[in-house]
Amino acid sequence: MIVTVTLNPAVDEECLVPEFRPGKWFRAGQVNRSPGGKGINVSYMLSQIDYPSVAMGFLAGFNGEYIRDALRRLHITTNFIHVPGETRSNVYIVDEVGHIETGVAESGPYIPEEALGRFLSNYERMLVRARFVMIGGSLPPGVPQDIYRDLVERAKSKGIPTLLDAAGPPLLAAIEAGPTFARVDHRFMAWVAGISLTSLDNLIEVVSRVHDYGVEWAVASYRNYGAVFFSPEGIFLAEYERKGLASLFASDDALVAGFMIAREEKMSAEDTIRLSTACAWENSLRVEKGFRGRSEIDQLATQVQVEKLD
Repeated sequence: MIVTVTLNPAVDEECLVPEFRPGKWFRAGQVNRSPGGKGINVSYMLSQIDYPSVAMGFLAGFNGEYIRDALRRLHITTNFIHVPGETRSNVYIVDEVGHIETGVAESGPYIPEEALGRFLSNYERMLVRARFVMIGGSLPPGVPQDIYRDLVERAKSKGIPTLLDAAGPPLLAAIEAGPTFARVDHRFMAWVAGISLTSLDNLIEVVSRVHDYGVEWAVASYRNYGAVFFSPEGIFLAEYERKGLASLFASDDALVAGFMIAREEKMSAEDTIRLSTACAWENSLRVEKGFRGRSEIDQLATQVQVEKLD
């Protein structure tokens, strides 16, 4: 069983606005509404190619009910703790003409200590049956900054591989616990490590530092059309065609979903990189997040350019 953890879910609203400019009113040409948050996005994408998962975290208010019902309609098992307040909304504006993307995210509801305790009890029960645990996204108020480290350590103590996609102090604390996979956040790691992540050499240095903590797979996005992978078989650069990209929204989550599929199917390191990158590519070809199907992903995987760097 695949378990995804999203402690701060959101209702994602993608708005297509031609020639968006601050300070003006616009009529959206298209609006896509969906349950969101990194772990939920991964569960959502896995369901599109018939990989079942269990989504965990916290939900609140009307938005929380919408997320729960939407996931159940997609046949995704849910195990959320309900708390007072309102689950946040994220608004993502895609300018089809200027090719600029703008996002606004809310902070999320406060999580009481009692609710956090109930979540941890549920998490321990889910680990009994879990094959993989994916943990990601921001933290809502009330949740300690080292919670991801705790979740990684609990899963590792039972021999369960963990995938981490986070930012800020939660990312750094969890990396020290040595998850199986970690996606590096550009802006924060540049600030903490004092390294500008604009060059390939600097990206290699950062993923190498993360790997030194015992992280088997360390990944960092390369420009807007690829990624650097520190894998058990060396460091690789994977790139794809820039032409035809519609939106980068949730492409990082698509890469994580692809990695989990490759692990489930016991692929080699290079094939894992190809499939993961192809999933990010497939997601980027449309404004709606997710995949058209597995055949489209497999076709793109053959076109991903993979270069070994070490």
